[in-house]
Amino acid sequence: MKNWHILISSFVLLSLTACQSGKSLAVPDPDDLLFQARTWRTEHGMAKARDDLTEALGKLDSGKGEFERRLWQTNTDKSLTFPDSLSGLSLAKRQRTGIFLVLGYKTKTGTSERVIRQVESYLKKQGWHAVLVEVKERGTTSEDAVAIQAVMQREMPKVDKAILVGFSKGGLDWMHWFADEAAELPSAQRSKIRLMVTFAGALRGAVVADWVAVGGGPLAGTLRLVARSKSDSESLADIRSIGEDPWTGPKKPRIRSLTNGLRHVSLVALPEGENGLTQVDRAFAVFSRLVTAQWRWLGPLDGFVESAAQVLPDEAGIPQHIVRVRGSHALLDGRYLSGGLVSRKYSQRGSDFWSGGEEVLDDILRALPIHWVWRKP
Repeated sequence: MKNWHILISSFVLLSLTACQSGKSLAVPDPDDLLFQARTWRTEHGMAKARDDLTEALGKLDSGKGEFERRLWQTNTDKSLTFPDSLSGLSLAKRQRTGIFLVLGYKTKTGTSERVIRQVESYLKKQGWHAVLVEVKERGTTSEDAVAIQAVMQREMPKVDKAILVGFSKGGLDWMHWFADEAAELPSAQRSKIRLMVTFAGALRGAVVADWVAVGGGPLAGTLRLVARSKSDSESLADIRSIGEDPWTGPKKPRIRSLTNGLRHVSLVALPEGENGLTQVDRAFAVFSRLVTAQWRWLGPLDGFVESAAQVLPDEAGIPQHIVRVRGSHALLDGRYLSGGLVSRKYSQRGSDFWSGGEEVLDDILRALPIHWVWRKP
């Protein structure tokens, strides 16, 4: 898609980005989906950019959307289990399959913690070797990567296969683990890692964190003051680290070279509103309006992370299977493109509200092909 109007737009966008965010960026690759989404927004507006990005994500899918369609089916029919799915794995193999989960921002006080801990409990009851990686409440992505490494060194010898799971910032933490720590894990242990699943993962950084840390005018400045008053510079260091794109730095994630046959499943949150912004969650809706009004170069975002930043760049070099969700960064409040609610329990806000994540994981396990983790017998 390298043509003159894209190349010219790249320099315009680069200038806007450097001016409005105060950060120095390398000249972007016009074929990079994150850059394309930003270009579509500046040229056609947010709603059209969201629609173009939705289509582009479908084309990016390595399996031509097969897994997304399977998930739509298990989401609609809770009694359906594909005969070749991971749910059919024997108890013995489940016990030898590690599922390592990393939470997002504010791991001790955020509302998502209870949901994810319920997921860990559910997986353990189902016989999986599930481990929720404990990271600092306000740790940087680099600090989180060190915490992940300690868990992987301890737990990987106990399993034969491994699945990495990241929620929001947790996806970015895995990227920093691949960049800074994974090479120190013995190759025999790394070769067990077969699948990575991210939920609105900030794989290219979270732009709203960058807005809070370095821009945003008086409001963002106030938020910075609040952060300093609560935890000195620690909170701001955390926020700054979330805003950084690891794929533009000097030390990029070494995913393909450090693993053998790893593939990625990404649940991507796309804003559902008619104006191209998310509205289903009040907090994320407010952030979306503020950030996109001030930084007019930003592409479609879910209230915290740009949607195009939730997939890996081409240079990662591994197959990606993309599930598109229309909703906010919370993801559980969204709908698949089929129209199905991602989580009926979460959306109903009943007494079993906190088991919404469990519902989604169950849908996914009944749809995931078993050979993505364990070879066919």
